[in-house]
This record gives sequence, structure tokens and C-alpha cells, in this order.
Amino acid sequence: MPRKRLLIISYLFPPAGGVGVQRALNFAKYLPDCGYDVHVLSATNAAVPNRDPELLRQLPDSVVIHGSFTPEIPFGIRQAAWRLLSGSRKAARPNGAVKEAGTAPAAATSEGTSAANAPQKRGLRGLVQRLIRRVLCPEPEILWVPFAMRQARRIVRRHNIDVVLVTAPPFSAFLVGTALKREFPHIKLISDFRDAWFGFYLSNFDYQSSEPTQRRAAEIEREAVETSDLVVAVTRSTISDIRNRYPEQPDSKFVVVHNGYDPQAFAGFQAAPPDPAKLVVLHVGTVYGASSARTYVDALEGLPEEIRGRVDTRFIGRVTSEEEAHLVGRNVQVTLRGFLPHKQALRSMEEADYLLLIMNDPVTLPGKLFEYLATGKPIIALAPRGSEVEELIRSTGAGFCAPASDPHALSQMLRTALDRDLHGHATRRPDWTSIRKFERPRLARKLHDFIAGLNESPVLAGRAETSEELLDA
Repeated sequence: MPRKRLLIISYLFPPAGGVGVQRALNFAKYLPDCGYDVHVLSATNAAVPNRDPELLRQLPDSVVIHGSFTPEIPFGIRQAAWRLLSGSRKAARPNGAVKEAGTAPAAATSEGTSAANAPQKRGLRGLVQRLIRRVLCPEPEILWVPFAMRQARRIVRRHNIDVVLVTAPPFSAFLVGTALKREFPHIKLISDFRDAWFGFYLSNFDYQSSEPTQRRAAEIEREAVETSDLVVAVTRSTISDIRNRYPEQPDSKFVVVHNGYDPQAFAGFQAAPPDPAKLVVLHVGTVYGASSARTYVDALEGLPEEIRGRVDTRFIGRVTSEEEAHLVGRNVQVTLRGFLPHKQALRSMEEADYLLLIMNDPVTLPGKLFEYLATGKPIIALAPRGSEVEELIRSTGAGFCAPASDPHALSQMLRTALDRDLHGHATRRPDWTSIRKFERPRLARKLHDFIAGLNESPVLAGRAETSEELLDA
């Protein structure tokens, strides 16, 4: 059977770093084994806070990477300007939290400001904010779209592309896919939602909270869904929500391909010997409004000294200034290490006794959760009851979960998890049969099966699956 030619369009791609690049990176890594010649189009100068060029070594030589310019200003300048317009100030660091020398600063982001808590600015600042939102609508990365479109057309023509996969956020990238589908009707277009645009981004992040932005978002999403041959999301809640907004579209168009973990990255993973004098709780990833650690620290402070005094909570990744203020000067040990390249972050997981996950949105499954699962380390999760996070923790037997909104339940969960370790009781044993279903090669094969189904029976093209069905697949 001849190989298909696939173009992945992803604004974020190595040498950019962070969890946002992992999905596109691993599709590019493993889809060649499924019979695809893979091309990738990304922003050559993407406005990102972190870089991790070593990730590019994971790709097979056959993958061709293309770049296109974006006229955005650098990430740090953009975020500093938005903080100034928002009237927020970077919090001073009192004694109490340790920030290790040589690590990246905890940068505040406009995306990291809760829309619910964002003040309504008036006067000149408010006018400038509204003007920026209207010009850069629905998001600053819209500036990349015309440059990406021009380069994408060249790639499709020159390499006879059969399939185009657009993965977002940034969600304005969907405009590139819909334009390609109109110009080249023969291609199969896949729109991949790594996060929920409605119900998460548009509800939680300050920059995207305006009415004009939400109207434009609705237009872009509708065009993407109606034009696409396949709409993919990473959770059953997200795909159900998208599907319900477009009842006139066929069920077979909407499918779930979860995030996952790369088994090769964990091939040499070695858990460090436990230190009887200390319990290391590690959080990896950005700390912002939807993943605020303030309730965790509050609950930890309320535990008996024999437990609290042994716990060293470490944060790897960016911490917004708003959230940093709730981590410093507390009666607990907190270490802020800043961003680390992916390989170093995995080594830090080897040193941890527990892995901390915080997600206050019920439909979101953070990508790092799957890497947590791959370590076999017990997970302490703060997530709503009935959420995607709680369901996955339960189905894999990976740890403990309690809602951040219930201080008593959270305190009891922490006491149960940490006290078990203190007194030498066995922690929960993960269900490896369930966890291995989230290996990236398996998920790439699953996506391939959905794409192959587009040329066969519509029924085989896919449908939204429950997590239990995925685990049994």
C-alpha cells in the first residue's frame, strides 16, 4: 500500500519546549511507522517562554520540518506589556519559598490570569486593552496565520499532501486548515483540539474573555468543524461538548484520541531510594488560575507537624506572579525550580515520592498526568468530583484525588496519602494494563485507524468513546 503524505500544522513545535509541544512531536515521531510521510509546519520564531531543542533528536530522519515567520513580539516583552496594561505587579518574594539559583524566572502570563478575577479596566489602559483584543482577535498568534497559510499551500502543492492535521491551541491555526481544504478539496482535514476552547480557554483566561473574542472564536470553531473530515479531542467531555454544538454534523466525524506518554522516554526511569527524613511532592507544569496550588498549601499547613515538617513540595515550570504570591512565606517547605528541559524534568520525577496534579476544570486532562502515570509514582490530585482527572485516577489506580473546593476532603486526602508513607503502609498499586493504553505509539495507531476509516465505511471513521472503552480498546 502506498504511503500517505501527512502535514501536521502546529504553531508549537520543538525547539519550543513545554508540554504544549508533546502531542504534535509524538504524532510526528510515531505516524511514520503507520505508513505516513510526515511533514510539520510550525512558527520558526514562536512567542514561547521556554525552549527545549533536544526534543528534536527524538524525530526520525524522514520527518521534514518546515517553518514560517510570525511577526509577534517576544514572549517576555508581550507578557510584561500585558501585565502593565492589566495593572498587575510581579509579587515580591518573601522569605519562605526557595527559588533555586540559575533557574528560569516564574513569569506571569496574560493567559495565566483568571478571567473571573480580572478587573474591568477603564480609562486609557482599558481602551488600549480593548483595542489590542480587537486587533489581535481571538489571540495574538493570529499574526502567524497569513504566513502559515502561504507556506502551507507551498507544502501541499510541492509534496502532494493527502492529509492535513491542525492541532490547537492556538486555535487561530484552524484558519489555516479550513483555507487549505477550500483550495485543495481532495485533502482530508483533521482538526485536533488539545484543549477545550469553549468552557475552558474562553472562560478562564483574561485575554480571551471579551465578547468580540468569543464571537470570533465561535465563527472559527464552526468553520473548522463543518469543513473538517475529522474532529479530534483529548477527552470525552470535550468531544461531547463540541459535538452538541453541531447536531447537524454526523456522529462519525467526532472522535477521541487521548494525550499520552512516550514509553521510550521512560525506558531508563529509575526511582530514587526513599529518604526516611523527607517526602518530596513534585508538581510539573505551569501554575496559574485553573491549576492554583493555594488550596494545596493551605491544606498542607493544617496537617500535624510530624507530616507537614517532612514534606518538601517542589514546583518545576512557570508560576504566574499571582499564584507565586500564595506559595511564598508559608509555614511549609516550597521550592520553585522554574522551567527545566523535558529530560531534566523526568529525572526530577525520579527523586519524587509523590506527584502533584492540580486541575480545577472538570473537563480537562492535563498532558502531564499521562507522564505521571508512566512513572508508577503515586499521584496526589486536586480535581472536582466527577471530573476527567478523578475518573482517570480511579480507573488506573494511580493515586488519590479530592476537590480543591472541599478543604475537609482535601485535608483528609493529604493525611491519608502522606501518613501511609510515614508509617510504611503500601501505597496504591497502579493498573499497568490500563496505563499502557496511553502509550504514544498506540495512540498514533488509533489516529491512523480513524484516518483510514475516512476512506471506508463512515461508521468505522470513529465516534466519541468513553474512557472505559479506550482502556478496553
